Amino acid sequence: MKKTLLLLQMILIGLLSLQASSVYAKDNKKVTHVVMVWLKEPGNEQHRGEFIKASNQLNGLPGIISRHVGVVMPSERKVVDDTFDVAMSVTLESEEALQAYLNNPKHKKILHDKIKPLTNRIVAYDFISQ
Repeated sequence: MKKTLLLLQMILIGLLSLQASSVYAKDNKKVTHVVMVWLKEPGNEQHRGEFIKASNQLNGLPGIISRHVGVVMPSERKVVDDTFDVAMSVTLESEEALQAYLNNPKHKKILHDKIKPLTNRIVAYDFISQ
Protein backbone atom coordinates (compact mmCIF):
# COMPACT_ATOMS: atom_id res chain seq x y z
CA MET A 1 0.00 0.00 0.00
CA LYS A 2 2.79 2.43 0.92
CA LYS A 3 4.67 1.53 -2.27
CA THR A 4 1.55 2.17 -4.36
CA LEU A 5 0.97 5.51 -2.67
CA LEU A 6 4.60 6.48 -3.15
CA LEU A 7 4.43 5.47 -6.82
CA LEU A 8 1.25 7.54 -7.34
CA GLN A 9 2.89 10.54 -5.66
CA MET A 10 5.93 10.21 -7.91
CA ILE A 11 3.72 10.00 -11.01
CA LEU A 12 1.75 13.05 -9.88
CA ILE A 13 4.92 15.04 -9.23
CA GLY A 14 6.26 13.99 -12.63
CA LEU A 15 3.08 15.07 -14.40
CA LEU A 16 3.03 18.41 -12.60
CA SER A 17 6.64 19.09 -13.47
CA LEU A 18 5.97 18.20 -17.13
CA GLN A 19 3.03 20.59 -17.19
CA ALA A 20 5.06 23.34 -15.56
CA SER A 21 7.95 22.86 -17.99
CA SER A 22 5.63 22.94 -21.02
CA VAL A 23 4.08 26.20 -19.79
CA TYR A 24 7.56 27.60 -19.21
CA ALA A 25 8.68 26.50 -22.69
CA LYS A 26 5.62 28.10 -24.32
CA ASP A 27 6.15 31.35 -22.49
CA ASN A 28 9.82 31.46 -23.46
CA LYS A 29 9.63 30.69 -27.17
CA LYS A 30 11.01 33.34 -29.46
CA VAL A 31 8.54 35.35 -31.49
CA THR A 32 9.22 36.97 -34.85
CA HIS A 33 7.25 40.05 -35.88
CA VAL A 34 7.40 40.74 -39.65
CA VAL A 35 6.02 43.99 -41.06
CA MET A 36 5.51 44.74 -44.76
CA VAL A 37 4.91 48.39 -45.73
CA TRP A 38 3.48 50.01 -48.85
CA LEU A 39 4.34 53.71 -49.02
CA LYS A 40 1.90 56.44 -50.04
CA GLU A 41 4.39 57.21 -52.80
CA PRO A 42 5.56 53.76 -53.99
CA GLY A 43 9.25 53.58 -54.82
CA ASN A 44 10.02 56.99 -53.28
CA GLU A 45 13.65 56.58 -52.16
CA GLN A 46 13.51 59.53 -49.76
CA HIS A 47 10.46 58.08 -47.99
CA ARG A 48 12.07 54.64 -47.87
CA GLY A 49 15.08 56.23 -46.18
CA GLU A 50 12.87 58.12 -43.71
CA PHE A 51 11.05 54.88 -42.83
CA ILE A 52 14.33 53.03 -42.28
CA LYS A 53 15.77 55.86 -40.15
CA ALA A 54 12.61 56.01 -38.00
CA SER A 55 12.43 52.25 -37.71
CA ASN A 56 16.05 51.98 -36.59
CA GLN A 57 15.25 54.20 -33.60
CA LEU A 58 13.45 51.16 -32.13
CA ASN A 59 16.59 48.99 -32.01
CA GLY A 60 17.25 49.39 -28.27
CA LEU A 61 13.79 48.48 -26.96
CA PRO A 62 13.65 45.75 -24.28
CA GLY A 63 13.05 42.13 -25.30
CA ILE A 64 14.55 42.45 -28.79
CA ILE A 65 16.95 39.71 -29.87
CA SER A 66 17.44 41.05 -33.40
CA ARG A 67 15.94 43.59 -35.81
CA HIS A 68 16.32 43.95 -39.56
CA VAL A 69 14.86 46.56 -41.88
CA GLY A 70 15.28 46.97 -45.62
CA VAL A 71 13.79 47.62 -49.02
CA VAL A 72 11.99 45.26 -51.36
CA MET A 73 14.06 42.96 -53.55
CA PRO A 74 12.37 42.68 -56.96
CA SER A 75 11.67 39.10 -58.02
CA GLU A 76 10.46 37.25 -61.10
CA ARG A 77 9.28 34.32 -58.95
CA LYS A 78 5.49 34.03 -58.88
CA VAL A 79 5.47 32.97 -55.23
CA VAL A 80 7.22 36.19 -54.14
CA ASP A 81 5.16 39.28 -53.32
CA ASP A 82 7.42 42.18 -54.26
CA THR A 83 4.73 44.87 -54.28
CA PHE A 84 5.72 46.37 -50.91
CA ASP A 85 8.36 49.11 -50.47
CA VAL A 86 10.04 48.39 -47.13
CA ALA A 87 9.90 45.65 -44.54
CA MET A 88 11.27 44.80 -41.15
CA SER A 89 11.54 41.78 -38.94
CA VAL A 90 11.99 41.78 -35.19
CA THR A 91 12.80 38.66 -33.19
CA LEU A 92 11.80 38.96 -29.55
CA GLU A 93 12.32 36.83 -26.44
CA SER A 94 8.65 35.83 -26.01
CA GLU A 95 5.01 36.67 -26.72
CA GLU A 96 5.09 38.92 -23.66
CA ALA A 97 8.12 40.73 -25.07
CA LEU A 98 6.21 41.30 -28.33
CA GLN A 99 3.29 42.83 -26.44
CA ALA A 100 5.67 45.04 -24.45
CA TYR A 101 7.40 46.10 -27.70
CA LEU A 102 4.08 46.98 -29.39
CA ASN A 103 2.86 48.90 -26.32
CA ASN A 104 6.14 50.70 -25.64
CA PRO A 105 5.55 54.49 -25.70
CA LYS A 106 8.60 55.02 -27.94
CA HIS A 107 7.27 52.45 -30.45
CA LYS A 108 3.82 54.07 -30.43
CA LYS A 109 5.23 57.58 -30.89
CA ILE A 110 7.54 56.65 -33.79
CA LEU A 111 4.76 54.65 -35.44
CA HIS A 112 2.26 57.51 -35.09
CA ASP A 113 4.56 60.47 -35.82
CA LYS A 114 7.05 59.14 -38.37
CA ILE A 115 5.96 55.85 -39.94
CA LYS A 116 2.19 56.06 -40.46
CA PRO A 117 2.36 59.44 -42.26
CA LEU A 118 4.53 57.77 -44.93
CA THR A 119 2.45 54.63 -45.39
CA ASN A 120 -0.54 53.61 -47.41
CA ARG A 121 -0.73 50.05 -46.06
CA ILE A 122 0.94 48.00 -43.34
CA VAL A 123 0.64 44.22 -42.93
CA ALA A 124 2.16 42.35 -39.99
CA TYR A 125 2.86 38.64 -39.50
CA ASP A 126 3.77 37.16 -36.11
CA PHE A 127 5.03 33.63 -35.56
CA ILE A 128 6.40 31.55 -32.70
CA SER A 129 9.70 29.70 -33.12
CA GLN A 130 9.38 25.95 -32.79
